[in-house]
Amino acid sequence: MNETQDIITRKYQLNIYSKCGFTLVELAIVLALSSIILAFAIPGTANLINHSGRHAALADLIATLNLARNTAINEQTTVTLCAIGNDSKCANDWSFPIVAFRDPTRSRQITNDTQIVRVMHSVEAGRLVVRSGIHNYFRFQSSGWSRGTLGHFIWCPDSDDDRHAAQVRINMGGRPQVARDYDGDGVVEDASGDPITCEGI
Repeated sequence: MNETQDIITRKYQLNIYSKCGFTLVELAIVLALSSIILAFAIPGTANLINHSGRHAALADLIATLNLARNTAINEQTTVTLCAIGNDSKCANDWSFPIVAFRDPTRSRQITNDTQIVRVMHSVEAGRLVVRSGIHNYFRFQSSGWSRGTLGHFIWCPDSDDDRHAAQVRINMGGRPQVARDYDGDGVVEDASGDPITCEGI
């Protein structure tokens, strides 16, 4: 009787195990569906990363520019924004930390930490390219104006996809302006109406 029960128990267990498995056809279907889902998910993830990096870079940049301008107006002083080199002076290399600081003597140099208004964070994704004309700095006067030191910032994603590029311009009044896509081609335009490109910058 015990042997009969053992045989029945083994058959029952084998029957359960056989029902828990996948057939080759089922496995192939699951793999095919997974591949399709991943094909749609990966570009979406890349777009999300680009959007997140762009948003973070622009938010920090605009906050820094607005604070620099408002400080110049509220304190009736001159505020300079530039990349600060190891000698605490404005550098030509914008890969150095970008700092907005009180600069009443217009020396373009930090001699005391109390001058510092804000330090921009390094961009975590993509790269920030600065175009400041013949100057290596931007200057906000006590009126808030930035006359004489006009320029712009371009943010490009790591993929160099122009559709995700952004530009922030500083107008004569010292206000930051975010470039927009006026012709609807998916790429923002510069002040001349030309599309922003990340190629070669």
